[in-house]
Amino acid sequence: MTKMDGLIKAMQRWTKPWTSGSAPLEIRRAVLEDVESRIVSAGAGKRIFPYNRVSVRLFAATAQEKVDLEAIVQDAWDLPRDIRERLAERDAKVPPGFQAEIGVEERAEPLPDGRRYRVDYERDEGAMSSAATAVSSAAVAAPERPTVEITVMQGTSSEKVYQFPGMTRINLGRMREVVDEEGRVRRRNDVAFEEKGDHNETVSREHARIVWDERSGDLRLRTEPGASGTRIVREGRSIEVSGHDPRGIRLQSGDEVWLGRACVKVTVR
Repeated sequence: MTKMDGLIKAMQRWTKPWTSGSAPLEIRRAVLEDVESRIVSAGAGKRIFPYNRVSVRLFAATAQEKVDLEAIVQDAWDLPRDIRERLAERDAKVPPGFQAEIGVEERAEPLPDGRRYRVDYERDEGAMSSAATAVSSAAVAAPERPTVEITVMQGTSSEKVYQFPGMTRINLGRMREVVDEEGRVRRRNDVAFEEKGDHNETVSREHARIVWDERSGDLRLRTEPGASGTRIVREGRSIEVSGHDPRGIRLQSGDEVWLGRACVKVTVR
């Protein structure tokens, strides 16, 4: 059995919620929401996350569940990146020296409140000071965020050409605002296709996003879960972008991004 086969079997065993708690994907969502709740307003429109150490512990009821969950955490999760992205989405600066770790423990009973996970936060002033000094010294060599130009080739949207200077995330989808059943806005599309039209109707309301990867200095295209028909056409070659790939595909200037039958061209300046 290959490593991927083992991961798939583990994911299949974990599709049902835990006896006392939630399925792994729900746990991940709950952890990110917990992190988001720790963001504080510093005034003048600034928002900060005051902790530079985040430790997550997941509790498995049995030894087999521990093995399964460790495989999922190791091969399918990237908690430090997920937390950084969530903070960026909420316009909260990632603190210097930020670290996030996740571990799995075997524990028969859940916590008193029924949860099978715990999140601990720490603010290490020494690490923050050292990291801030290192970042300052290396600032000249740090890759700059590019200006991304997106031109709508097929389909209709509010603009024909979009300019995004220094953006960390660009949402693509149908409709400007996506709301939940209670009418609350849960997502805003930066490139928003209109509701009607043969090409537009093949675009999901939450279809894809373009993100800036600070570590590699790359732009990456990621498909949202549930969206389909996302591909990149590069020099006559078609590259499928799967919603099951959390890293996505690296974008190059001149790539055509197809969202169903709608298409945009990406130019990096």
